[in-house]
This record gives sequence, C-alpha cells and structure tokens, in this order.
Amino acid sequence: MLNSLTINNIVIISQAQIEFKSGLCVLTGETGSGKSILLDALGLAIGFRSTSRLIGSDSNKAEVSAEFDISNNNQCQKILNDNSLIDGENANILRIRRIILENSTSKVFVNDQAIGVSLLSKIGETLVEINGQHDQHGLLNASSHLLMLDEFANNSQLVEKLKKQYQELKKIDQEISQINNKTLQANREKDYLEHIINELSETNIKENEEQQLIANKEKILAQEKILNFLNDLKQNLSEALGYLILSQKIFLKNQNIIDNHLLDQIEKFIKFNEDSENNLNNIEQFITFINNLIRSLNQQNFDRETIEERLFIIKNLARKFNVHSNELYKIIEDAKNKINLIEDSQKILNNLQKQKLDHLKHYRQIAEELSNKRQKSAKILSKKVEEELQFLKMAETKFKVEFINFEKNSNFEKNLEEYNINGFDRVRFLASTNNNDFDEITKIASGGELSRFMLALKVALIDVKSTPTIIFDEIDTGISGSTAQAVGKRLKTLARNLQILVVTHQAQIASKADTHFKISKNLTLNSSNKKFQTIIEILNNTQSDQEIARMLSGEEISDEAMLVAKNLRNS
Repeated sequence: MLNSLTINNIVIISQAQIEFKSGLCVLTGETGSGKSILLDALGLAIGFRSTSRLIGSDSNKAEVSAEFDISNNNQCQKILNDNSLIDGENANILRIRRIILENSTSKVFVNDQAIGVSLLSKIGETLVEINGQHDQHGLLNASSHLLMLDEFANNSQLVEKLKKQYQELKKIDQEISQINNKTLQANREKDYLEHIINELSETNIKENEEQQLIANKEKILAQEKILNFLNDLKQNLSEALGYLILSQKIFLKNQNIIDNHLLDQIEKFIKFNEDSENNLNNIEQFITFINNLIRSLNQQNFDRETIEERLFIIKNLARKFNVHSNELYKIIEDAKNKINLIEDSQKILNNLQKQKLDHLKHYRQIAEELSNKRQKSAKILSKKVEEELQFLKMAETKFKVEFINFEKNSNFEKNLEEYNINGFDRVRFLASTNNNDFDEITKIASGGELSRFMLALKVALIDVKSTPTIIFDEIDTGISGSTAQAVGKRLKTLARNLQILVVTHQAQIASKADTHFKISKNLTLNSSNKKFQTIIEILNNTQSDQEIARMLSGEEISDEAMLVAKNLRNS
C-alpha cells in the first residue's frame, strides 16, 4: 500500500507531501490543475521512463520519494530479499527515491541503496497498477490473461506440477541434444580415433613411464661413475697389496740383520710385521668386497640405448598430441570412450526417449486436467464480468475467454516436441458490443467503455492476487449520472480489499471516497514573471461536500448542489 508521496520540482508542483490511506482515495480538481502530474510523479517512483520535461523551473533537477507498506506483499519482499534491499530496521516499509537530471538520466535509491531503473520497474510492478484509457498493460495485456484465469481458477498446484514436468522434458531434450552432438562429432572423428588407439596401443605407453625411464637413465649414469671409482680403488688397493707383500718378503729375507745388528729395535720390527699381516688381510677382504660390488652392478639390466629410444618415442608422441607424457594413456581412454559412445549412443537415446515419453504422458494428463478446469472457470469468469458490466450500464456487452489449443488427441509418440510450459491453452479476453462479433477489448471499446471493462474485470477478479494499490485514471470518461454512480459503488467495493486511487471529474464517484484529495492550481506573480503552482490538500467531510457541489454546479455553489452532494456521500 502507498503510504506517502513526496514531490519536489516536478513541472508545476514545487513541493508537495501527500499522506495516503487505505480504501478509496479520490483525486478531483479542474482540468489542468495537475492531477496528471501527480500520477506522473508516482509513475517515476515505480520505474516509468523519465524525461527532462518533467523538471520544474525551481532547479535543474526533480525528485520524487514514495513510501510503501509491504507487510502483506510477498512478491515485493521476495524481489527485495533477492537483491539485498530489505530495510533491516523495518522490513515492512519500502522507501523509494528517484532524482531526475537535466539530461533525462536518473538516480534511483531503494531503502537508501542505489539500484538501476530496470530493477525499480520490476519492483514497481508489484506495488502499483495504473489503469488508464490508453493503458495497454495489466488487465488488457493478452499475455497476462492466462495467468489471471489460472489465479481465478485456483490452479496454482496444477500449474506448478505442469511446470515441473515441462522442466524435466526440457532437461531430457537437452541431454538428447548433447548426446546427438557428441555422437555426430564422434562419427566424424571415428577413423582418426581408431588410428590414435592403434598408434598408442602399439607403443603401450604406461602412466608415469617417462619418469621411470628418466630415473633409470640417471641410474645408468650413476652406475658408470660408481664402476669407474670402484675399479680405480681396486687397482690402487691391488698395487698397495703387492707392495705390502714385497715388504714382508724383504723383512723375512733380512731377519738375520735385525737379529744381529738391530736387536735393540726388534720389538718395533716385530710390531710392524704383525700390522703388515693384518693390513694385508684387510686389503684382501676389501678387494673381495669391491669385486662383489662390481659384479652386482654389472648384473643390473639397464640398456641405455633402449631407454634413450623409448624416451624419444614418448616425447615425440606427447609433442604430437600436445599433452604431457603422463596424459598419453588418457588419450587412448578418451578415444575408446568416444568410439563406445558411438556404439552405445542409440541405446542411451532410446532410454532417454522412453523417459521423455513417460514424462510427456504425465505432462499431458496434467495439461488435460488443467485445461478442463480453465474451461469451466472461464465460463464462470465470463458470467461474473458480464454481471459487472450490466451493473456498470453495459448490459448489451458480452465477454468471453477465447481458447486457442494444441491438438490434445494428437499422436504424441510421433510429436514429442509438442509441449509448452502453459499446457494446451492460449487464452485472451474478448468482448462483443451491440451483438457484434467478438474482438479484442481495446479494438471495440470506447474510452469510457474501456475503463469500465477494466473495472468490471478487477471486481470479477477481486479474490485473485493483485497489486495492493490500483490507480484508475479518468475512468469516468464518457459516463455520467447513474452510470457514474454505479462505477463509484464498484470502486468502493474494490477498495474493501485494495487501496484504490481514482482521478475523476464525476461527483458520483468522488462522493464514495474514503479519502478525498483536491488538486488546484495557484498563480503567483512577482516583478519578473508569473508562476503557476499545484496545491494538493486533503478534504474533510464538509470540504468534500463543497468540492462535490462544485463538480455538480460549477464555481457558484448552490444550496441545492450542497444538499445533493451530502446525499451522494451518504448514499
């Protein structure tokens, strides 16, 4: 519900702050007083297109702010939640501020957060519905007729079931399309894939084989260095062993010299001889150890030439297929999978087609039930609208819901593509005046008839989910007297559940107001120029009677007009 509207420098409204209430809010005033400007300002607040022509003369920008009570507006709350725009301090209040600049651009703030105009427009659709003579949205927009019929028929559960089946069908179709595309591509590549498999299978490259070959190559290089070292060490130890044996022979040969001439040093010579013997044994043992080690290394089966050749093959293939060598075995797997896909694709497609057929049967069962409910509800809706039109003095006008259906009984096993998110039905609201053929309402109704059609539809759909605030602009065009009285009563009925704003020149409609606003234009003069300014005021009962009397008799308000005004307001 619209709580308040604040306007700054929009056309001839310099500044205005209007507090709105629930029920029927009527705006009256002479032609040109600024009623349409007020609606333009509200339109800016809910996302209508801006233009620099709306900027008044007080400054180079215009601004409008609006506050809404959204406590019962779940649709609006969801949009705000989805975009993190809920007011944390008061989630039931929505504040919108829009600034219009000279270049026709605008700045938009929702609960003090900057947003784009497109999002504002989306939010605005959940807040206010504006119905005017030339309005082509809402009730007169054929694209919304099926939604309104389903809401009227309370079809939400069936619609949701149908939507789920539709989504499943679309998902299956997507899978079928993907498999068809992959199979087509695989068929084109089949010869190449088989060549890849043969080439890589012949080489039999294993995972991490290159790393293992490199490690073996490094072992070969290390082995050569180790053997060179061991052979050098063995040679030197062998030479040392020979010299040590020779020294022992010399020692034994000259034993008499030691005994006769070096007797005082004999202990040292004996000690040397014993150490030499020990060293001789140690060297012989170590040479044996080296021989065993060399023999063991020589027995390791590393063929450097074979390794080099294998590495060359692996690197060449990796470069050819532009992958790391570790991924070469995966190429074979991928190629085999693609060929298997060709072989298994028909089986997969047959399974998917069976699933689709099952879902399509469920879809058509739901669509059939939904269509039947729509047909029954359409007759009830048509009767209700015609009853309202009769009350609104359009007794000769007929209303019907036209159905455009798919062929329900077609062989859907041969027509698997025949499904739609809305089921079998396309609908549009048609009317006939004066026993003429049925046609779109906008094509056959005059301005006043069009407004009453919208009102009749709204009253007939009063229990259907609707925007909390509805504006009827110039709904009284082309009507007067008892017709205007009937329109006023129906607006009053509608206002029991919704906030209704009505711009009118008819006293009969104004008399039904819960809140009565008077729009007037004031002329101010100064030394340089003259300036018009719109004034908006809320009328009490006495003032409302006077305004209604003015609407009946003109500027000179007679006692008779005042009496009629009071009677109208109390009727």
